Amino acid sequence: MRSLAWFSVLLLLAAGCAPVLQGGERTLPPAEAAPGVLVIAGPDGVPLLSAYLPLAAPPGSVVYEQNYTGKLSFSRFKNPQDFDALRRYLLAALEDAGWRVLEAATWEKPPSLYQTTVRVEKDGEQKVVILRYENGRYSVEVREG
Repeated sequence: MRSLAWFSVLLLLAAGCAPVLQGGERTLPPAEAAPGVLVIAGPDGVPLLSAYLPLAAPPGSVVYEQNYTGKLSFSRFKNPQDFDALRRYLLAALEDAGWRVLEAATWEKPPSLYQTTVRVEKDGEQKVVILRYENGRYSVEVREG
């Protein structure tokens, strides 16, 4: 009977139906768009918070609003991770996409308002990226630098 239970657990893990533990934390599902929301997605199908940068939505996100005006964008999303984790994700994703962080500033008004403003540069072009958490919701805005 015990071997049947282990086999069931292994089957669920292989099928992707159970959370996978890595370093003591549950792996988050891929980001997705909320039902009925049209979003721009990358080649792997993951919603992008900015198609120009490009900046994929963090794992576990549900994107429920997106606006684009050329290279500028604004996205709202939900995510179960804390602000610091998403701030680190944002900085790493920008650097992975080839953007150089020129300056970053964070201000906080706990428990419900946090914001990081990052000025980045790539190929002589500058952008300002703002990650904001307010009352349980996140947003990312890309502005002219």
